[in-house]
Amino acid sequence: MNVEGGLQGRTNKLVDSCYTFWQGAIFPLLHEAFRQQGKEKELLLPTDIPWFAPSPLQSYVFLACQHPGGGLRDKPGKSADFYHTCYSLSGVATSQYGLDGRQFVLGDAAVNHLGRNDVYYNVLFEKSQRKCKFFEDNPTFQYQGREISGQEGEGVRLARVQMLGLLPPPSGPP
Repeated sequence: MNVEGGLQGRTNKLVDSCYTFWQGAIFPLLHEAFRQQGKEKELLLPTDIPWFAPSPLQSYVFLACQHPGGGLRDKPGKSADFYHTCYSLSGVATSQYGLDGRQFVLGDAAVNHLGRNDVYYNVLFEKSQRKCKFFEDNPTFQYQGREISGQEGEGVRLARVQMLGLLPPPSGPP
């Protein structure tokens, strides 16, 4: 929204911090879908920014949605709750990383920087990588007497390969 800086769920609805993720994560997902189809340049889509303004979005969450008692709320005047805290932080984390790997952290990066979020699973990218490694090492396993098998979709796998190419190399001991 032009005035508030946050996102809304539909026309004529007030901004709500949870849409920071629910609407904000759509943009990197769409960008990746177009990239995989080779339509990114054909459609003249930006390749470095996530198609929305990260700074106003982060401002809305940091300035309007923090509750004095802790946690995040959907909008000023409301109570904080786990749902809005989760999805506000997930959306801020998503907004802090450009499509080209650059970071867009509003204010003091030492305080406001969040880890990269995997928008496909809404967990830290590092946790998502651990999940992938587990299932790669265990393509089938037993759970409650049943054999379970599954695999990640090809589009998500290709997105992960693209994302790994943008991440800085790990630091410290392995």
